Amino acid sequence: MPTRRWLLTIAVLVFACRCAPVAAPTPAAPAIARTAYVRDGAALIASPDARAALVDRLAHRQLRGVAPYQLSPLLVDAGGRTRLAAWIDEVHRAGGQVIVPVAGIDRVGALARVVAEHPGTWIDGAVTEVEYWNQTDRAGALAELLRLLDALAARGPELAPGRGLRIGAYLGYPTAAEAAELAARLDFVHLDYSVASPRDAWTHVHAKGGPLRDRYAWFAEAGVEVWPIFYATGEVDMAAALGALGLGGVEARFAADLAADPTYGQLAATGFAYFTLEAVPPAAWESR
Repeated sequence: MPTRRWLLTIAVLVFACRCAPVAAPTPAAPAIARTAYVRDGAALIASPDARAALVDRLAHRQLRGVAPYQLSPLLVDAGGRTRLAAWIDEVHRAGGQVIVPVAGIDRVGALARVVAEHPGTWIDGAVTEVEYWNQTDRAGALAELLRLLDALAARGPELAPGRGLRIGAYLGYPTAAEAAELAARLDFVHLDYSVASPRDAWTHVHAKGGPLRDRYAWFAEAGVEVWPIFYATGEVDMAAALGALGLGGVEARFAADLAADPTYGQLAATGFAYFTLEAVPPAAWESR
């Protein structure tokens, strides 16, 4: 028979178990990471409601990264740069990453100034916006892109002090030779998938660029992270499918088609990018 002391100990333990607070469950992360382009970064930063909604998406692991366009109004004076830095810090506190679209070398210097003026702020990555494949002088435009990538690598320590800047490129339809040259400079690529349904994404063959599955493999086999871009708005968009299937549904279809490919099935799906955050149907965020 337990002694009085043991009975008292058991009673204390039972009481402690009943009274101890239960930790809130950590939101489940999606199986694959997500980044969303922001159509107007300056407008989002100026809107408390939009910022709160974004923080909520990040905190609940529905989204990992944001790629904000239209930052120019915030880069022209010290006050704007301070607001931009404060927002970047806000994204980081929520567990997110800031991937800045960069179209020219001048933008690299402007972003470096933001970080220099605000110790403790950093940029996680940069994704280039040079559509060289659409230019008449394709070789010259590609050379411009390579110079921009080299500039980002050179100034990476200024943009992400002590952390390492992740360098990426938005790409449409490179050749295999161009992909090899680019892959040597890249950590990740955002690849264009202008299709209306996820069932058409993996098997799509572009009129000039050829099979998109080959383009995917050129980078994945070179060790570059590949992030398909699905469009919620644009000339050809997936808005209806996103609303009906949810982000998880369209991602699962792409991942399944990749896994079933007899040649490339061993390749991994790193994550997905969405264009744009503002255009993603609200229903798409719901779990499917």
